[in-house]
Amino acid sequence: MATIAAVVNKAVADDKSVLLFYRAQSGQLGLSLQSGTGQEDQPAGTWETGSDDYEGYIMSPSHMAATYYRGVHLVAAVTMPKLAEGEEVVDHRNISLVSPVYQTLTTTTLDFNRIAMCAKPDGDEGWLYYYDGTNPDQRNLKEFSLMTGTSTAYDQVVYSIKPSSSLAAWYNPDMKTRHVVFQGSSIMEYVVGDLQIIPIVAAYKASIPIAAVYSSVTKKAYVYYIDVNNAIQRIPKVGSTWMTPEMVTVNAPPIAEGSQLTVVNANGYNHLFYVPKDSGSSNGTKAASFSSFTHFVDEIS
Repeated sequence: MATIAAVVNKAVADDKSVLLFYRAQSGQLGLSLQSGTGQEDQPAGTWETGSDDYEGYIMSPSHMAATYYRGVHLVAAVTMPKLAEGEEVVDHRNISLVSPVYQTLTTTTLDFNRIAMCAKPDGDEGWLYYYDGTNPDQRNLKEFSLMTGTSTAYDQVVYSIKPSSSLAAWYNPDMKTRHVVFQGSSIMEYVVGDLQIIPIVAAYKASIPIAAVYSSVTKKAYVYYIDVNNAIQRIPKVGSTWMTPEMVTVNAPPIAEGSQLTVVNANGYNHLFYVPKDSGSSNGTKAASFSSFTHFVDEIS
C-alpha cells in the first residue's frame, strides 16, 4: 500500500509549500516538498531514511494522516510495537506520531489500519480518528483528542461502517463542527456528536481511498473518491447540502490500487496526491519512491 499524507507548510508564507509525507521502502517516514500554488515552483527537496538506518516501524498496509497543531506539523501512522528479543508478535497495533517525534498515542486491535486527522485552522485543537473493536466484521469509530490525550467512542456509527472502509475528516471553522467520512451502504458523513449519519453518494468502487478538505475561501467542503470506473470524483458540500458528484478531469491519471489519496487546500486549489496506476506500484503492496507520486492541482470555485 502506498501510504501518504499531506499538510500545508505554515512555516512558508502564503501557503506556497506543501509537506508530503510517505512510507518509504524501508518502512520509515519520507518527506517530499511540494508546491502549494498552481505552478510547480517548489524547490526540489526529499528526505528518506537509508537502508542501513534504524529498522522501519510504519506498518504496511497502513494509512497515514497529518495536521497542523499548535505550531507543529504532526504526522500519525499505524505502527508495530517494538518487540523484545524472543517476544512473539502482539495482537494489537499502535497508532503513533511518527513526526516530529515518535510517540504512541493510542492502540487498536486486529488489523484496523485506517486513520484520519483534522484540526482547527489556528491549530489550537486537533483530533485523530481511527477504528477499533474485537469483531473483524465490525468497526467502532473512535476519536483521540490531541489536547486531552483521551479517546471517545461513537457507538452510533458502529453498524454503518464496512470492514474495508477508509476514513477522512475535516473541521468546519464557520460551523465549528468536526466531520468524518467513511464507507457503508454509501459514502457517508458523520458530524461528530450528532445522531445523524448522512449518505453522500451510493455508486462507488469497493475498498477505495477517500479524502476530504474544507476551503475557508469557498466555504465548501470537498470529498474525493474513486467511482466504479476508477475515475476520481469530487463532491462539494454547500452549507448542509451535498451537491452532485463531478469528475475531477479526464486528464487526472487513474489511481493505483492500494494507494492512499490525500488532499490539502492552498491558494485557491485543492492539491491531491496519490500513486498513479502506471507507476509500477499498482498492486498496492510496495511503497513508492517520492518521484512516483502524482500531484494533481484541482481548481475549485
